[in-house]
Amino acid sequence: MNKLKILTFSSYYVPGYKGGGPVRTIENMVAHLDDSLEFWIVTRNHDLGDTIPYHSIQHEVWQRQGNAYVYYLPAEKLNLLGIRKIIKSTPHDIVYLNSFFDCRFTIFPLLYRYLSRDHSTPFVLAPRGEFSSAALEIKKIKKKLYIAISQFLRLSKNLTFQASSEFEANDIEKALGIDKSEIKIASDLPSVNSPSPASLNLQPSHQTEESSLRVIFLSRISPMKNLDFAISILAETTCSLQFDIYGPKEDLPYWAHCEQLLSSLPDHIQYNYCGTVMPDDVREIFSVYDLFLFPTQGENYGHVIAESISAGTPVLLSDRTPWRSLEQDNLGWVLPLGTPQSFARVIDAFSKTTPQEKQEKRRHILDFSEHKLCAPESIIQNRELFVSLLPQNK
Repeated sequence: MNKLKILTFSSYYVPGYKGGGPVRTIENMVAHLDDSLEFWIVTRNHDLGDTIPYHSIQHEVWQRQGNAYVYYLPAEKLNLLGIRKIIKSTPHDIVYLNSFFDCRFTIFPLLYRYLSRDHSTPFVLAPRGEFSSAALEIKKIKKKLYIAISQFLRLSKNLTFQASSEFEANDIEKALGIDKSEIKIASDLPSVNSPSPASLNLQPSHQTEESSLRVIFLSRISPMKNLDFAISILAETTCSLQFDIYGPKEDLPYWAHCEQLLSSLPDHIQYNYCGTVMPDDVREIFSVYDLFLFPTQGENYGHVIAESISAGTPVLLSDRTPWRSLEQDNLGWVLPLGTPQSFARVIDAFSKTTPQEKQEKRRHILDFSEHKLCAPESIIQNRELFVSLLPQNK
């Protein structure tokens, strides 16, 4: 049986990693669905924040990258004509877009479809959390203007939207005023390469009765990820703790603001900025921490949450992600951002648990990760997202 060809547009893809969740989402989708779908991915020839191209790739030719074929575009070819040429010259069954507001990798393909008046090829668009209330507040006027123009030109006509959860489906429906029938839920998939418990540091040497609690923040440093709120939480704690920050400094003025807050933390808190992390090292890094503090303002999925769980590290999370059952599953805690003191109370209470209790929790989380993190129905949902759009399956 011939595989369906999915022509995919994404600002960033491997070997890049600084683009965060969307890169991981597409990479994981490619790995899980390789038996029936063939992804042909168009992306930039450099990583987020870089100007130097990847040294290991060829430009403007299709090449194998893992289980996908990838076409790396230089900046001067990121225009409507360049996108039109790729769409017209690449055989495909479905076009898959991975942002709503991306000019080059979403607006240009939609404009090509609009100008060509050809709606015979199905288009799928995954907004990747762009319609959460917090995300829409960033560059608010510009986004409202684009939504209005898009609706006037009917760029969303015959477009299928992918939501990673019921929460995101509601955000899409509210922001665009579209019918729920135009939205399909297919949750993001975790990595296929989960480590075995034996490969992780289950008995960290730092765990003694008198040790500081080791707390990690790992994400892009930008307002959406809410590092400044995390720092303000720690300022309310009373326990001794070590706070380590990992992630690219995507927003330098915001990082300067966070640095100022860090410098004002009380003496019982030690902190470090530890730089960026290569994707293959994320779980090993998580495994030596007691707690992942992530009061994000919004995630459509949150791959970094899944990676913390797959390392056995409990998560203290805001209530703005699909991970609403952390406490029910004994994986961590979910709290509203309106109550920062409650975050501090959880951290103080957790700091008082014994090393043995922390390790029991870690083993439980690892067991959950091994058996329940990637539900088979999620893989089926993702496959059906594309297969159901073909004429013979409607």
